[in-house]
Amino acid sequence: MRNTTSYTLLCILSTQPMNGYMMKRWVDRILCHFWKISYGQLYPTLKKLQEEGLVEVENRTSPIAPPSKYYHITQKGLDELKQWLMEDTLDFNYRDESLMKFYFSALLPIDEVIDKAQRALEFQQQILDDYNKDKIRMETERPKPTRRELMIYITTKKGIYLNEARLKWAQECIEILEDYKQKYGEDIKDE
Repeated sequence: MRNTTSYTLLCILSTQPMNGYMMKRWVDRILCHFWKISYGQLYPTLKKLQEEGLVEVENRTSPIAPPSKYYHITQKGLDELKQWLMEDTLDFNYRDESLMKFYFSALLPIDEVIDKAQRALEFQQQILDDYNKDKIRMETERPKPTRRELMIYITTKKGIYLNEARLKWAQECIEILEDYKQKYGEDIKDE
């Protein structure tokens, strides 16, 4: 079984041929709310996909930019991608570094934890605002969306629901922490 980064790159390349920089920008701008990738993951994964015949490389030159490798998904890559897309992913088990840090934040002063929750609240609000702008744009832009646009719209709706829940959670964290601080002061030591 391949790692999800491989399939993410195949998904991106199913839209159009791209170079590594373009793929990284795609992830950073479009998928950033639910997927991340580094250049350290990108290029080794592309090399492996090429070795396996799932992508091909074309060297392109440009009068205004240095030569670049453009990656194209092959039929074999498209077939494998479709097979992966058909598989159910029912377990929503993911790594959440912010939640891990929050879980163990009893080691920090309570005011710092409240500040962290406030920053999380502001961050989630910005993401929710961005999702809502995208949703409105998608709803008004085209009366009959393409299938790809429909899937993007549905994904955006999930992002809205998840960020509404994260926003509510951050608001409640602040309220609970401030209430705790008011009742008990800085801290009650674990026994």
